[in-house]
Amino acid sequence: MTEYNYDAFVFHQRADGRGPELAMFLAPAAEVEAWSDVDRLGPDNRLAPQREPSRARISSIQRFFNDDPRNTIPTAIVVGLQPMAVEGDGVSRRVRIPPGPYEGPRKPGLIIDGQHRLRGLAAVAPDTLVPVIAILDADDLEMAFQFLVINNKSARVPRDHLRALALNFPSDQLEARLKTARLSLNPNLGSVGVLDEDEGSPFRGMVAWLNNHENSRIVVPSAIEAMAAEARSMGFPELSENSDVLNSFLIAMWAEVRSVWGELFVADSKLLSKVGLTCLTHFICITMRTWARNPRLRSQVNVGDPDMVRTNTRDVLTTLDSTFFVAEWRSSSYDTRAGRDLVVNDLETMSSNIAAQKPWYRGLQVVDRSWLDDWLRERGETIQASMDEDEP
Repeated sequence: MTEYNYDAFVFHQRADGRGPELAMFLAPAAEVEAWSDVDRLGPDNRLAPQREPSRARISSIQRFFNDDPRNTIPTAIVVGLQPMAVEGDGVSRRVRIPPGPYEGPRKPGLIIDGQHRLRGLAAVAPDTLVPVIAILDADDLEMAFQFLVINNKSARVPRDHLRALALNFPSDQLEARLKTARLSLNPNLGSVGVLDEDEGSPFRGMVAWLNNHENSRIVVPSAIEAMAAEARSMGFPELSENSDVLNSFLIAMWAEVRSVWGELFVADSKLLSKVGLTCLTHFICITMRTWARNPRLRSQVNVGDPDMVRTNTRDVLTTLDSTFFVAEWRSSSYDTRAGRDLVVNDLETMSSNIAAQKPWYRGLQVVDRSWLDDWLRERGETIQASMDEDEP
């Protein structure tokens, strides 16, 4: 087994020498993965600080490195190290991590902050260098304390500060670099820009703004902003706290919708209207939230895993009929709170109808009755049940 040795600066941050001893060094990402682990929070491990890693966040870091050869992440990961040895005297010393196999579930290093950075850097290349700040011989209480402090003391830089800083640099050059980090000085870009530009997005090149060809401007920017707001409000911390996970979630969800209902991804489609996009996003999210609260189903829901999001979306769509978004609706606009509630209620009713093997249109409030009569007549059918929900 390999023994890991690193030249390090070892010090106490406090001038009086109190507090934990710290070591600062560089190590290849693959090596850090070999001797470190993450203590994850769960029903059987309630003192652990970390959540399960998010594939979307790991992928976003890998993508950030691949988008521009100048991109780096100088921020150190923080680990607790024990047992280990420090050789030498003074500030410059040698940190030695003994070889495995390691006893028990823990490795010598326990990641306190930066698990996604480490996994993302390792995904770029095993020899990518990772800055490490190690707390030497830290006990569980110290590591939990450090995790809470690190994750509750950070603050975003005010947007006006960013704009003021940007005035001193060529805007086109700075904007281009920021896009590789999924950031922008434009407050309206956010998820709209990512979903319009990401290669995997089903909305790529379709946003109705000047960046795109006039004939391709199908989805209004406010519709994507509303979708993002719906997803953020659903109670999944990963979506409300991290824009990369949110955007990956929306891309995965709507890529599956397009795969199943591709014929609706055209101009003037009700599905691609602000109401259609917002209401279907809401319905899929609340369905996933219901599954996540069910002990028998929660393992099948992970909003940070694009593959699982696509599977969940596909399952939801099997309980709906795309004809709903082709039908004439009773009103020309449902873009109000009350109107959106009607559309969402109809999606819920339709889902229940199909699950019960009843006509999809039974009890719907939005679909125009005359249109439905004509639609059924063209198929040689008659209305099998009243449009009124209270009739058999």
